[in-house]
Amino acid sequence: MALLAAGLVVIGWMTLSRSRPNVSAPPPSPASTAPKARLRLPAPRITATPTPIDAPEDLKSTNLYTRLVNGDVPKLSPEQLETYLAQNRRNAESLLIASRISGDAAYLKEAEEKFPNDPRVAYAAVFKSDSPEERSQWLERLKQSDPGNALPNYFSALDAFKSGQMDRAVQEITAASGKQQFQDYTMDFLQNAEDAYRSAGYSEAEAKSIAATQLLLPDLKELRDLGRQMVGLANSYRQSGDAASADAALQMDISLGQRFGGAPGEPLIDRLVGIAVERDALATMDPNSPLGAPGQTVQDRLNDLDKTKQDLKGLAQQETGLFQKMSAPDVVSYWDRWRTFGYEPTMQWAVSKYRQQPVVNQ
Repeated sequence: MALLAAGLVVIGWMTLSRSRPNVSAPPPSPASTAPKARLRLPAPRITATPTPIDAPEDLKSTNLYTRLVNGDVPKLSPEQLETYLAQNRRNAESLLIASRISGDAAYLKEAEEKFPNDPRVAYAAVFKSDSPEERSQWLERLKQSDPGNALPNYFSALDAFKSGQMDRAVQEITAASGKQQFQDYTMDFLQNAEDAYRSAGYSEAEAKSIAATQLLLPDLKELRDLGRQMVGLANSYRQSGDAASADAALQMDISLGQRFGGAPGEPLIDRLVGIAVERDALATMDPNSPLGAPGQTVQDRLNDLDKTKQDLKGLAQQETGLFQKMSAPDVVSYWDRWRTFGYEPTMQWAVSKYRQQPVVNQ
């Protein structure tokens, strides 16, 4: 258990990483209950996007945890990976995890060739494509293999914004806004990584903790960037005299932010990014204008978001040293609770149980 004791020094920071179960969009908050308008075509060109104002710690996503452990996350050897692959008959799940754990693109290429219609393969390929054309092809495959998922439409919208294809961007963001599902397959990747480490002889607590450190978060920054593009689009609509389309663009942007609603298996960084996206949209509106429930204003909603952000960060600050105190069974319980109840209830349980206890010698 020496490995577990060393690794848990910073496991708590995993809450600055991300995973998301296969969930539908949350029920609409007061910020998103207004009747939905349509975005006019042809769409205006974006003159400028907002300058990022996020605190650096809010948006470090893809490899923050790995940096925190200074490269000490254990990797499986090629022999261990091949044993795991053989046990799973080199199926899509095992090949994708082998690629993630090892960093060897050959495993992903094998998955692409054998399972081109698997949405998890298409999702992984989107972020490993060698050209915009190849990325676009994999996005189309992802749309076809998982047609109810809004995520590939969001990615396509961002690509269209960046290439100046404004009408296509509007069409993609409109399509995404009409879909309930918001799936990045992270819980699949997490479970399969656990299986790989268990097959190599790691304990249950070690497998769960190490697998969490392997989570890759390639889409988080893209969604944050898309939020800024949507604010720019709204500004351009308003400058062209189309207030209805401007309001619709902001409503879609708010809805994107509210996709990150603190669902089970969704860590802290999701909430912070969701708050940032929603806040950017609300900040362009008249703070005194009514919003949602009778008597609520845009400024009230902004105040609520700021309080939620500070509360979440306060809870996260209590993680320091917490995992060093946990027994192995409670480490297992922590990750299981996180998947079942979400970050906040899980952290409240852990803080209540372990805050005043000494470090456990594993």
